[in-house]
Amino acid sequence: MKHTVKKTVVIALSALTLASSASALNVSADADNTVHVIVKNERLSVADGAPWTGTLIDTQATLNADDSIETLVERVIKDNGFEFTVSDYGYISSVNNLAEYAYNGSGGWMTTLNDWFTSEGTIGYTVENGGLKAGDEIVMMYSCSWGADVGSLYGNFDTSLQALSVDGGSLTQAFVPSQKDYTLLIDSAETAVTVVPEAYNKNYQVRMYCNVYLPVSNAQLPYKQAVSVKDGDTLYIGIGNPAWPTMNSWAGTADETVYTLQVKTRPLGDLSGNGSVGIEDATLLQRYLAEYVTFDAAMQARADIDNDGDITINDVTALQRMIAEF
Repeated sequence: MKHTVKKTVVIALSALTLASSASALNVSADADNTVHVIVKNERLSVADGAPWTGTLIDTQATLNADDSIETLVERVIKDNGFEFTVSDYGYISSVNNLAEYAYNGSGGWMTTLNDWFTSEGTIGYTVENGGLKAGDEIVMMYSCSWGADVGSLYGNFDTSLQALSVDGGSLTQAFVPSQKDYTLLIDSAETAVTVVPEAYNKNYQVRMYCNVYLPVSNAQLPYKQAVSVKDGDTLYIGIGNPAWPTMNSWAGTADETVYTLQVKTRPLGDLSGNGSVGIEDATLLQRYLAEYVTFDAAMQARADIDNDGDITINDVTALQRMIAEF
């Protein structure tokens, strides 16, 4: 779907530096040369006249040296046996008979690069210019309202996150968009974690850095890939920095939002997952020995207080003494 006047106004942003993968801080290497490509329609139902709904394509596609987002998606659609139409303006206007404007005047196809609605046409993001790289995720989705129903909000200046997920560690408190500072607990002194932030308004880029927040550099951590962190590290997540491209620049400059995740090794005896040791942990350990609850391998390691390789009533006693500061 073409972004008409709004898209034209922001085309000058193409000269700005695009998000790139940086291996700055122990980033786990992606061994293959693929991009995750998803094509889906979750907004227009078959009951409302769509020829299909749901996820049409979800695949890892090999990246060629001369690819752009546009050419890669076109090849993936074709290779999966579906038809598509390219408009006179050079963007995909129909996929598998689901076309723009077919059911209302504001419907059509939109594309995110690493969960960001790009500030220029998808043909402009190429392997050659660094705008497209291995490990990226491209999602092409159908919108019924110029993108507002899929997170592309024109003229909206909200640069907060709406969600934050963590794999390989855990936050000491549930994520709340208004809360900016968190503690990220890991089970060992150094481990791999995958942190996936999701912006409320996906017209704004989200970038993540480790230990030093450098919004004007290309040192950000890669999207949806595991990175190695250690006790004492800090992850910074920025949204909507004024130096980054956005389709919303035509309406003015938004205030950047930054979240921090302080990395901390989970202490021995922390079985409740709150980052500290208290009476609730002793109670959980007693319930484990009574076989009322189960522990995963990481919790079992933290429950072996006396480090004898077995979990017994002696560990309960040792934990109670720890809590009492004996």
